[in-house]
Amino acid sequence: MTQRSIATNALTNLQNTQARTAKLQEQITSGTSLSKGSDDSVRAAAALRLNDQIAVNTENGRNLTEARGWMTTQEPALQSTTDALQKVRDLTVQAANGSLDSNGLKAIAAQISEIKKTVMGDANTQYQGRAVFAGTSATTTAFDPTTYASNDDGGAVIRTISAGTNMTVNASGNAVYGAQTAGGSTLFAELDQLATDIAAGNVNSSTVTLSTIDSRINLATNATAVIGARTNQLDHAEDVNTNQLQYLTAQLDDVQGVDPAKAYLEFTQQQVAYQAALQVTAKSVQTTLLDFLR
Repeated sequence: MTQRSIATNALTNLQNTQARTAKLQEQITSGTSLSKGSDDSVRAAAALRLNDQIAVNTENGRNLTEARGWMTTQEPALQSTTDALQKVRDLTVQAANGSLDSNGLKAIAAQISEIKKTVMGDANTQYQGRAVFAGTSATTTAFDPTTYASNDDGGAVIRTISAGTNMTVNASGNAVYGAQTAGGSTLFAELDQLATDIAAGNVNSSTVTLSTIDSRINLATNATAVIGARTNQLDHAEDVNTNQLQYLTAQLDDVQGVDPAKAYLEFTQQQVAYQAALQVTAKSVQTTLLDFLR
């Protein structure tokens, strides 16, 4: 064997050892055993599929978070409205029992007017700068505080929470706060009318009766119940989504993951092998070539 052949073989062995060492170092740094598809086409294809599934799963997770935000914003607003209307009912009963003088009736009317402001605030509750009771409209107010005009377009705000499963995450503002019948008045106008009638001593002849208030309470309560049912569905979907993400992540780690301890041990062994190869080469090639390799 010629000196040139010995040098060529030695150089090839050193380059292979260096390449293996560099690959191990890259795996340790990146945390993946697949730096490119050509490393293992079968595993690379599996990793791509898993990454796609994880991306979908992650997007569903964001949708779940947003759905949760919509519902946790609406539920307390609806509960506040229910409590406020219950207070209005109690005040109406008190005003109708005939035991109050005109000043007392005016005081009750003033309380109802203040309660109306609270209810208006509930109706115009926002999530991320959008009125949650305005349907798909991007407006910041579902109901005009002065004219009571509705901005609720009746649209359903939909989020995909899992494969093939969409959820409506908003409650209808018109259903709770708007006119109950064609040509009817909004809840806010009804509260105005009730306050006016009570202040004038006409509570028993008011067009806004206890039945009217009870109907409004039922509407708010029903809307709250719907939100509660959706929240239960959301809880289940979040559990499933979390478990799927953990499973897919584990699968991906099996396909392309690196055992840091094992990789570092192999890296150290390759470094030792490289140093040993240098020493062996130093004894088998000419000094000029050895100097070049060093």
